[in-house]
Amino acid sequence: MIANTILNGKVKFLFVLCFSFFLVSCQNESDGNFIANTSIIPKPQLTQLKEGYLEASEFIINENSKFVDHINFFENQFQNYSQKKGKYIKSGIGENLIVNINNEGLQIKGNYKLKVDEEKILIEGDQKGIFYGFQTLFQLILLNNENFKENFKIPCLKIQDSSSFSHRGFLMDCCRHFFSIETIKKYIDLLAFYKMNVLHWHLTEDQGWRIEMEKYPKLNSIGSFRKDSLGLYGGFYTKNEIKEIVNYATERYIEIIPEIELPGHSTAAIASYPYLSCEQKPVKVANTWGVFKDIYCAGNDSVFLFLENVFDEIVDLFPSNRIHIGGDEAPKFRWENCKKCQNRMKNENLPDEHALQSYFIERIAEILAKKNRSIIGWDEILESEISSEVSIQSWRGFFGGVEAVKQGKKAIMSPTSHCYFDYEIESIDLEKVYSFSPIPNGLDSIEETLIIGGECNLWSERIPNEKELDCKSFPRLLAMSEVLWRNPKKNYVNFQKRVESHYPILDVLNVDYGIESTPATIKLEHSKKTHAVIETKVKNLKYFFHWGDDSLKPLNNNKTIVNSSGILSIQAFKNQRKYGKVIQQKISIHKGIGKSVEYKNFFSEYYKSDGVKTLTDGKLGSLNFKDGNWQGFFGSNFEVVLDLDTMTSLNSISINFYQYINSWIVIPKNIQLYKSTDQKKWTKVKSLEGFSEIKKRGKFIKEAIFQDLKIESKFIKIIAENFEELPSWHEAAGSKCWIFTDEIIIR
Repeated sequence: MIANTILNGKVKFLFVLCFSFFLVSCQNESDGNFIANTSIIPKPQLTQLKEGYLEASEFIINENSKFVDHINFFENQFQNYSQKKGKYIKSGIGENLIVNINNEGLQIKGNYKLKVDEEKILIEGDQKGIFYGFQTLFQLILLNNENFKENFKIPCLKIQDSSSFSHRGFLMDCCRHFFSIETIKKYIDLLAFYKMNVLHWHLTEDQGWRIEMEKYPKLNSIGSFRKDSLGLYGGFYTKNEIKEIVNYATERYIEIIPEIELPGHSTAAIASYPYLSCEQKPVKVANTWGVFKDIYCAGNDSVFLFLENVFDEIVDLFPSNRIHIGGDEAPKFRWENCKKCQNRMKNENLPDEHALQSYFIERIAEILAKKNRSIIGWDEILESEISSEVSIQSWRGFFGGVEAVKQGKKAIMSPTSHCYFDYEIESIDLEKVYSFSPIPNGLDSIEETLIIGGECNLWSERIPNEKELDCKSFPRLLAMSEVLWRNPKKNYVNFQKRVESHYPILDVLNVDYGIESTPATIKLEHSKKTHAVIETKVKNLKYFFHWGDDSLKPLNNNKTIVNSSGILSIQAFKNQRKYGKVIQQKISIHKGIGKSVEYKNFFSEYYKSDGVKTLTDGKLGSLNFKDGNWQGFFGSNFEVVLDLDTMTSLNSISINFYQYINSWIVIPKNIQLYKSTDQKKWTKVKSLEGFSEIKKRGKFIKEAIFQDLKIESKFIKIIAENFEELPSWHEAAGSKCWIFTDEIIIR
C-alpha cells in the first residue's frame, strides 16, 4: 500500500511511463490546431512549455512495477472520470516503465519533477512527490481533453515543483451539521487533487459528539443527537468508518487531525455525563449556535480521567502525532462560581481563571505527551503561559500566530479575514483568499520558519448539506491551495484565468461550485442627481433591476437614477442563467449625502466599508454585518464630526447601530449629539442614555434617533460612548468589543 511507504522519504525514484501512441512523438501545434493549456492549480514553481503535444490512447508499464499502488490510483482516476470502457494502463514486456534511484534536487518530501517529451512521461520524486506528480499529470489531461473516450493529448513540457508550507489544511466541521462518509471521501479526493495535505476534522461540539466511544456510550446515545424544529438531528461515525476514512486519506497523503474541543464547546459531552460540569446539573445538547457557559469543570479530577479515557480511544483511531484540543471561546462564569475550581486555583497558586485554563490545557498536553502526541490549540490558549509543546492556530487575526512564533512555538494561520469560507462571498471572495499570505511582515527568518502553513475553515452552522459545502468551498479552495503550496508573488489576473479553466474540471469532479465574487456591488454617485452604479469583478454579466416590485427591467450601462429612498434589487445573469442571488441595497436619500466626515478614532481595516465616505454614502446595512455597508470600530468610542458645508436646518438625525454578541459586536450605552458653527465651540443638543441592550442575543439593528430638533448648524458631532461589559457567559471575548454603524441620516 502507498500508506505503508509514506515514511520512506529518503529514497528517490524515477518513473518513466511510456505510451502506446497513435502519434509516437510530440507534434507541431499547427498540425492539429492544438493549443496547450497549462492552467495547473496550484501553479508549479517552474513550468517550461515546449512545442507540440503527445497523443496517446493508453499507458504501457512494466509488468513487474514496484509502484502498483500509484499506478492503480492513477488508473482509478481515469476510470471515474472518463467515458472509455476498459483500462487505460496496461502492463507489457520490456522496459516500458523504468525505475531509477535519483537523489539530486529532491531533498524535501513531496517535491517532484514532471517531463513530457517526444515518447514518454517521466515523474521523478519520493513516494509523496510521485503522487503529486501524478495529480499534476491528471490535471494536464483534464485541461487539454474534453473527454477520454478516444485519444488524449498532453502538451510537451517540463515541470519542477515543491511546496512552501508543510501544513496545508481544510477544516471540516461535522458537528453543527453532519456529513456522510461519501461526502468526506469526496473532499479528501479534492484536497489531494489540489495538493492540500491536512483534513482538520472537527468532531466534538456543543451541538453534537460525532465519534463512537466504547467506554462512554452515552456520548453517542445522548450526545450525538439534538432536538430542533424538525425533530431529532445528528449521528456519529463508527470506529470502523473512521478507520476507513483515515486509511482513505493516508493513501492520498492527507493527514487527518481530529479536534476534541475542551474545556469549552462541550455541551454535548456534559448533556451525556452531567458530572463533567461545575454544577453537575442535566443540560440538553445545544440546538442553537454560539457560546455556552457550561464547560468542563477544571476542579474535578474525574473530568481529566474522562478525557484521558477518551484520548485513549482517539489515538487508536488517528495515527497523526497531532491532536487539536480547541481551547477557544471558553467562558469562565462557571469556574468563577465553582468551589472545586476555586480550590484548584488556590492549591495550584493560579492568579485567575485564564491561568486555570492554562492549567487545564497543560494537563491535557501531559496526557497526550504520554501517548506520543502533541497538541494544537486556538490562539486563546496563549492568554496565559503555556510551557508544553503546542502549535497555535491563529484565527482572531494574525496576532496569535505572531505571538506564538515569538515564543518559539509553531503557528498555523487561519485568520477570519481571509480563511473563513463559511463567511459569505461579500466579505471573503476569491481575490481576498488569493491575497492571503500566511507569513505577516515583521518576523525574523527563524520566526518565519515556525509558521508551518495555514487552513481554510468551514464551520457548518450555515452549511447543512454537500451542495452548500461545495458552494462555500469552491472556487475559494483553489486560491487557498495555491497560496499554501507556494505562497506565490500575487498575480490575480493570471490566477483568475486559470480558475476559469478549472470550472469544467469541477463539473467533471461533481462539485457544485459557487461564485468568485459578489455579482454586483452597488455604489452611489452624488452630483446634481444620485445614480446607482453597478461594479463587479466578474466578466460578461448582464443586469436587471427593480424598485420594490417584481418586474425586472434591463439595467442599461449598469447605471440608474435614484430619485427617492427605497430598496434597489439587482439580479445578475451570465450566459442567460442567473449568476448568484438577488442583491438588495437599502438606500436613504437625505441632507447629509456626500458630506465629509472627520473621525477621532478610525475604523478597523477589516470592516472599513467604503472608507471615509461610508457614513454619508446613502447606503444602509442589512442584518449581515459583513455585507460591506457596516463600519467597525474595535475597543474604542465612536466619535465623528460631519461637515454640512453651510448652515443647514435640521429636524432629525439618526444613526444605526448593530449588535451580535456572538461576534462581540455590541450597541454603545450612551450617545450624544452636538452642534457647532466653527468646530471650536460645541453645544450639546441631546443625548440618549442607557441605549444598550447588552443582554439581548441574536442579530439586530437599533436606530439611535434625535427627533424634533428644529436647529441650524454647519457641523454635527456624534459620540457613542463605549459599551458595557459583556455578560459573563461570553467572557471569551475579553474586555474589548466592536461598535458597528452604517449611515448618519439627516433630515
